[in-house]
Amino acid sequence: MVNYGGDEVSALVIDIGSSSLRAGYAGDDTPKAIIPSPYGYIPPSALSGDGDATMNENGASEVAGKAKSYFGHSGPSIWRANMEIGNPISDGLIADFGPIPALIRHALEDVMHCTASEHPILVTEPSWNTQANRERMAEIMFEEFQVPAFYIANTSVLNTFAAGKGSALVIDIGQSVASVVPVVDGFVLRKGLQFSSLPKLVHAHARHLLTTPNPVRPPAELYPYQLISSKQAVEPNAHPRYTLREDRLAGTTRSWREWYEAREVEEWVQTVAGVLDQGWNDQLLQHRQHKQYEFPTGYNAWFGPERFGVGEMYFHHTPQLVAGNPDIPKHIPGLITDSLKACDPELRQVLISNVVLTGGGSLFSGLADRLGSELARSFPHFKIHAPGNPIERRYGGWLGGSILASLGTFHQLWISREEWQEHGKAIVGQRCK
Repeated sequence: MVNYGGDEVSALVIDIGSSSLRAGYAGDDTPKAIIPSPYGYIPPSALSGDGDATMNENGASEVAGKAKSYFGHSGPSIWRANMEIGNPISDGLIADFGPIPALIRHALEDVMHCTASEHPILVTEPSWNTQANRERMAEIMFEEFQVPAFYIANTSVLNTFAAGKGSALVIDIGQSVASVVPVVDGFVLRKGLQFSSLPKLVHAHARHLLTTPNPVRPPAELYPYQLISSKQAVEPNAHPRYTLREDRLAGTTRSWREWYEAREVEEWVQTVAGVLDQGWNDQLLQHRQHKQYEFPTGYNAWFGPERFGVGEMYFHHTPQLVAGNPDIPKHIPGLITDSLKACDPELRQVLISNVVLTGGGSLFSGLADRLGSELARSFPHFKIHAPGNPIERRYGGWLGGSILASLGTFHQLWISREEWQEHGKAIVGQRCK
């Protein structure tokens, strides 16, 4: 609770990631609103008629002369003729602030049914965020949402707090970026910051595995269920028998198809893929059970050793892959090594004894055990904090923000509306370290 104008009001915590936006009340243990960051929009050229700016209960907003946008769970996942898909987040950073106010408004007003102008708001940021982005977010909060107070906090620091620590080596694996960030006494050691687009490489490898034919099975066709009229049951590894909805094909945009196909691959990765906990071992692989997966077309197959090759990308790159891709993203052991090398020697043991594993990508089957095996080869004394609760692991940044914003001692750090009006953007860099 935060005391404002004699009344106690709960602060709000907003955590924006590549896959979803999480929002909720400070002091809660889970976010109240979890909505997709990608959104649908129909360009003006594909719309007929116009109107004033509106937003309905389905998260659709329309501005006269501009694109009609759809946010939330009934946004991109519902097929609409000529609908394109956008995502304001690129490589963990907000690359397009245009849809951000509407995205936040949908989470707060349509899902949580609260008014932003009545609550102080804490927003999270990645360690590699830019000063311009921080100031723009503050401007949106104070000028568009009229919040009474604002603060922007580092995700790695918040994950450290959520784990009950003051210093930690935070390994955060998200949808598009994997990062290793040393945090000491609540502050990020910038010189040790390491991040790469490793999850994108893993995703690309999984997609290649599924869409490339092999002697055992045909390639998977990643048609979304919204474009399938009917399908028949087929034997595993057999060609699917399905009928497409011809009436929808012409109105389906390329960006919507690509968004859905990426989501289908991600679903396969979370369901089927894994990583061996002791490193690659051909003999051990023969004893691991196969997993079956069915695609929307009705095509289904059993996946054996190849499903572990996907997770291996997190920890090992073959010489052939490195030779063909000189700019290949660093794997997790490489990120950890480079991060620790940049830190003072006396801090390294403190950090490696307090490893915090977080992010939705860290829930990959077997990843935490494999990380322990990799660390044991180089460090005799290490400890990994990897909560078994998927909510804590997936939303650790939000949870840390919830803890921080509910502390009485944090009250003095808020940037008040009066301070913003007096000092402008400069106050953000001074107050939010």
